[in-house]
Amino acid sequence: MTTDDAQGWGYQLDQPWPPPDTPGIVTVGGRTFHRDEGCSGYQRGVRNSIKYGRKLNPVEQVTARQAKERGKGRCSVCWREYL
Repeated sequence: MTTDDAQGWGYQLDQPWPPPDTPGIVTVGGRTFHRDEGCSGYQRGVRNSIKYGRKLNPVEQVTARQAKERGKGRCSVCWREYL
């Protein structure tokens, strides 16, 4: 985890997660582990960043384990089957 990494919300961290080696994406500024860039939640975050003049951070390919270690929450849109 970098010092600038945004952290997931508590309720996200307490939810069931996909298996540790499951691939997905995160960004440094985002709080959430997504399946891919096609996620409506991810796209909403990008739109909001543009709308409010925030920096768009590059997408990083990570596993569920890596995302969790970085303090990210899992996306409830991408990972509905784990609700």
